[in-house]
Amino acid sequence: MSSSRSQARTRTSKPKLTFLVETENLHRTYTMGKVELHALRGVDLQVEPGEFVVILGVSGSGKSTLLHLLGGLDRPTQGKVIIEGEDLSELSDNQLAEVRLQKVGFVFQFFNLMPQLSAQANVELPLFLADVPAKEAQTRATELLTLVGLSERREHRPTELSGGEQQRVAIARALANQPQIVLADEPTGNLDTKTGAEIIRLLKKVNQDQKQTVIVVCHDRRLTEVADRVIEMRDGQFISEKPGGAKT
Repeated sequence: MSSSRSQARTRTSKPKLTFLVETENLHRTYTMGKVELHALRGVDLQVEPGEFVVILGVSGSGKSTLLHLLGGLDRPTQGKVIIEGEDLSELSDNQLAEVRLQKVGFVFQFFNLMPQLSAQANVELPLFLADVPAKEAQTRATELLTLVGLSERREHRPTELSGGEQQRVAIARALANQPQIVLADEPTGNLDTKTGAEIIRLLKKVNQDQKQTVIVVCHDRRLTEVADRVIEMRDGQFISEKPGGAKT
């Protein structure tokens, strides 16, 4: 058999990537003086493309630490975070920054918008960082703000927007570079009940209509109603897993 045929067979027999996000024996320990805080204790997670996964836990359970590791905002003490088959621990800081820019969109409890910029400019910002031409960035940002129901509020700054509107801008910004994964940390935690419900519906719409993989860490059990899978955390470990409301 020729070497070219052998190489072709090797390529075609390569196993298909199943998981978009995967962790293996993930640990994160923080040293505070003489005390070691074990935020994560051997977490194994697999998330398929297009899944909506909710990770529940009280404050201090390790869920935000996990999200930061998944997004490359922090590095594990032990174990691996694998995104699209790529081990993040093998990447340089610059390469991790590129992963955060291109592959992951973040939604935070406190919005983290640039206060001096309009809603439009906040959504355009990650596009400019990715060297998207200005006209294309403007068009993309306008489309996303329309998607989240803020087409009439594009020129307003964060201080001129309600909490729910600011979170909508944050979701639009998270989608700007069409990332494979959206990571949301307590996205309803700073909102009233009605507005929180609107954000939950919007996240589900993003998951369904944009085919977006969504991983949410929270203590808001309403999010379990739209999830494909629900995982509970306690003391840095997963303690249970079950289908979410979207699967029942």
